[in-house]
Amino acid sequence: MKNVDSKLLLGLVIGAAVGSAVGYLVATDRKDEILDELNNVVGKVKEGFNNAIAKYKEGKQEVVAKAEEVAAE
Repeated sequence: MKNVDSKLLLGLVIGAAVGSAVGYLVATDRKDEILDELNNVVGKVKEGFNNAIAKYKEGKQEVVAKAEEVAAE
């Protein structure tokens, strides 16, 4: 039961944080600047994630090629 209580508390804290952030964003005069900054951060994170996926796929292809070489011998 303790695990369920901690998950509920964590959910409430995260919900309150998100609600506060949205409220601040709506109420502030600088929301366009903040949204631009957030879009830049999201773009950088997305680019980094795509690079990591590309490296993973490249590494996977190398492993498959080497495995095929070993299997052919």
